[in-house]
Amino acid sequence: MTEPSEVTRPSGLIHEADVIICLGAGGVGKTTTAASLAIAGANAGRRTVVLTVDPARRLADALGISEPNEASDRRGIGGANWGNEPRRIGGPWERSSDAGSGGELWAAMLDPSATFDALITEHAASPEQAQRVLTNRLYRNLTSTLSGTNEYMAAERLRALHLDDRFDLVVVDTPPSQHAIDLLDSPGRLSRFVDHRLYRSILAPKRGIMRAVNAATQLAVRMISRLVGTALLEDVVDFFAAFEGMDEGFRTRAAEVDELLGSERARYVLISAARETAIAESTWTAARLAERNRTVDALIVNRLTPDFGAANLDLGDDPLDANLRQFGDLRASERELIATLASRIADLGTGAGDEPQVVEIEERAEPVADLAGLTAIADALKALQT
Repeated sequence: MTEPSEVTRPSGLIHEADVIICLGAGGVGKTTTAASLAIAGANAGRRTVVLTVDPARRLADALGISEPNEASDRRGIGGANWGNEPRRIGGPWERSSDAGSGGELWAAMLDPSATFDALITEHAASPEQAQRVLTNRLYRNLTSTLSGTNEYMAAERLRALHLDDRFDLVVVDTPPSQHAIDLLDSPGRLSRFVDHRLYRSILAPKRGIMRAVNAATQLAVRMISRLVGTALLEDVVDFFAAFEGMDEGFRTRAAEVDELLGSERARYVLISAARETAIAESTWTAARLAERNRTVDALIVNRLTPDFGAANLDLGDDPLDANLRQFGDLRASERELIATLASRIADLGTGAGDEPQVVEIEERAEPVADLAGLTAIADALKALQT
């Protein structure tokens, strides 16, 4: 008998991927498309969770998830607010699906601070060590202000959801392009930080500032104390003392996240609009992926001009005639931009010269603001199942 792990999945990105990373410029409908991709996954019979890294709450609103109340938003050791814990969303996918069995749809909003707290708690040698780090004033400031923290916590949260037995597909709605690339690079940056000579020789508790006794180091400590204040220096010393021994766990996790993002289990979907600025930014994003030996597996282009059938109409002198033909010309120019972008992606060489699968989604009369609108877009994404 064939083992479950050996069962061949149906073809198509939605069936083949374990993780789908949605990339793209701001304002091209990336959040909406990520949610719709998750619905498409559920409709295909997969247990899907969509994670939004974008701080806007548009996805939560569209999925009908209410805002957290004050009590549920409090942080604690290893705690999380409502967003970090996935919420299940009911729908027709639970009763039937394209795959012949019901799928599931879950949604979560990234809470970087809660994710960082959970990591500290997991890697601490004892509850007392975790408490010491989590209550340190420097740590509390780092988790909310340190550049790159949000991106790494997003990557870590992605890893946790990927390993969660409740899900077999994770769809990630990333921030706009540059920050999305930062997300992909964040595991490597964290590893380089804990391996950095400055950290290991000066800040690491066993060999650094806390054990230094020579006169030059004592003078440096006094100078730093004058510049930043004794209280802050004490927070720094206390933080690294409390953090002692946890760096190896962080290094290991970062390597695991990096391996996942570079594996065949992760697929990359570029979302764009047929506008020159969006095409340029999409080209930039595809090039950054290529530099990291990663491939744009699918290109989704949103908000295209609908086909009004202008070519088949003969309205004579009716003023609408010129207007319809303008729409037809606009639609044709948009297709040229899409073809140009697909060709540029192929020329990058990450897919052996193959152009990505392209899905075109036309502009809707009403903005997508609820589950019905997301489901309609999910139907247009069925092409990614084959």
